[in-house]
Amino acid sequence: MFRTSRGFLLSAPAAFVVTLAAFLISHPKAPEAFTPYPFLSDALGPDVLRHPLLRFALTSTVSFIAPYLITGLLLLLAELGLGAAAPLWRGRRGRRATSGVPPEGRWAFLGVSLIVAAWAGASLHRVAYGGELPGGVNVAPLFVAAAAFGALAAGLVASLLAAAPRALLGHRPPARVRRAR
Repeated sequence: MFRTSRGFLLSAPAAFVVTLAAFLISHPKAPEAFTPYPFLSDALGPDVLRHPLLRFALTSTVSFIAPYLITGLLLLLAELGLGAAAPLWRGRRGRRATSGVPPEGRWAFLGVSLIVAAWAGASLHRVAYGGELPGGVNVAPLFVAAAAFGALAAGLVASLLAAAPRALLGHRPPARVRRAR
């Protein structure tokens, strides 16, 4: 139980860190041009405002945390609902389903998510030149957070494609053979 929410809660921060690191490595001058949002200036404090890299990383993290927690909560509630409804669909209470995500689906999800996160972080300059919208609003921290979620979506698609042959052919991994005593 809780495979989907646990997988998301563990892989989303890794995708975000990879996206942020790729963005900062490929755009080293971006944090210096970033001006903090007025509603975060007081919360960050004067010491953080003097360090552009820390200011940019904290603003990106703040813009990542709210969607991360909301998505994790929704996945948790969905899994609780599925767990409660599963006995109704199966017809028997005591029997548990043994199906799960095959290993190739897990590896495809993690690998593609991290590769796409690195690629998205390095190519964010194509989305908004300079990271500014008209009026001088810098949206680069928001794009860093959004790119991490986009990488997870790409990883989910890759996981579905990797698991499709096993699901379509009905191939199950061999059961453990018990030795005769």
